[in-house]
Amino acid sequence: MATAPSVPPLELYKPVPGEAQDTEAGVRGHRNDRLPCCGLGIGWVLFISGFFLTIPWYVGAVLLCFYREEKREKPGFIACTVAAVILTILIIVMAILDAVLVHY
Repeated sequence: MATAPSVPPLELYKPVPGEAQDTEAGVRGHRNDRLPCCGLGIGWVLFISGFFLTIPWYVGAVLLCFYREEKREKPGFIACTVAAVILTILIIVMAILDAVLVHY
């Protein structure tokens, strides 16, 4: 009977001599790093806290323009911006309705 040839264990990655190594491993901005607020990004923390105090939504909308360190933060800031725009529209509509209904 023939025996199966022994197969060496599978190596997922074997560095090639002369290949560039990742010198920034562990530096903020890589996919494996945890986000700062309990694993959530700052944008998502601002979005969630905006349901209790609406000011964080506006802070997140401003930070969307200026925060460039982590690309994974962007969806939370966009959520804050959308919520801030919807809230602003609701405030304007409510003010207009209040002004119209007061005169009648």
